[in-house]
Amino acid sequence: MPDRFVLPLFVALWSSGYVVGALAIDVADPLPLLALRFTLAALVAVPLALRHGRWRGAPLGRLAMVGVLLQVVQFGGVYGGFALGVPAALSALAMLGLSPLVTTGLAVGSGQERGDMRLWAGLAVGVLGVAISLAPELGSARVGVGVAVTLVGMLGLASATVLQRRWGAVADPRVSVAAQAVTAALIVDPAALVFGGHVDVSPQLVLCTAWLAWGMGIVSLLALVSILRRHAASALAALLLAVPAVTAIGSAVALGEALHPASLVGMLVAMAGIGAVLRREAESAPAAVAAPAATAAARRASLARC
Repeated sequence: MPDRFVLPLFVALWSSGYVVGALAIDVADPLPLLALRFTLAALVAVPLALRHGRWRGAPLGRLAMVGVLLQVVQFGGVYGGFALGVPAALSALAMLGLSPLVTTGLAVGSGQERGDMRLWAGLAVGVLGVAISLAPELGSARVGVGVAVTLVGMLGLASATVLQRRWGAVADPRVSVAAQAVTAALIVDPAALVFGGHVDVSPQLVLCTAWLAWGMGIVSLLALVSILRRHAASALAALLLAVPAVTAIGSAVALGEALHPASLVGMLVAMAGIGAVLRREAESAPAAVAAPAATAAARRASLARC
């Protein structure tokens, strides 16, 4: 699918996870909820990968490590923070305001990307948009242990994005999703059996878990992996800056929550920052391709003269 479909689809799917996650946490504790999510995702992702995926040469061990960070650490931090009283707005600011900066810093520090003023300026504008979107709800937020748990989840998302870009770029997206789902289920399911947790079996739980497992755990993850096969980690991180405002709009429609005008203003500001990052990447891509080609042409010309 072309970027004009994949990129908006990814933002919409990722945003829906916050709305549905808030509904799900009302009827289930974080640990059993995550166990259900990962198990149901694995039951669909594995047969799909076995039938259509290309397993040969896939770095399964490394994909499993990405799964631990992206699935267990990230969502454990988010849902754990919710259970400890972290407001959704503060969680979104930590996860989606800080993670693009940390992700880009890790990518630049590890040599995957080249940082410049255009990149950091675009991300800064995007983070400003996130802050504007969430400002009305952050005034009453209290900082506590839950915020520290949420920040751990943010580090999981940031590091997983960089490692997926480095290790998973050559892997079939279906194989990558299956490996991550199985790894997460193998870690969380035994913990849920030992420690247990409250689960209110209801239509709300069924619908929410189904979406979190298959909509978020498979479709959105396939979109994430596909984007990272074609774009830099900083580009995907920038897309996450649009999620808080889109989530606010989705919450207004699905949950009847009031939509503050700041959310719309923040979304416009964030989109300006995202656009700057994506344009920078698009403009630098031809140069990156042209440089090796020019080197190869010069080498051929030198050999011809010899």
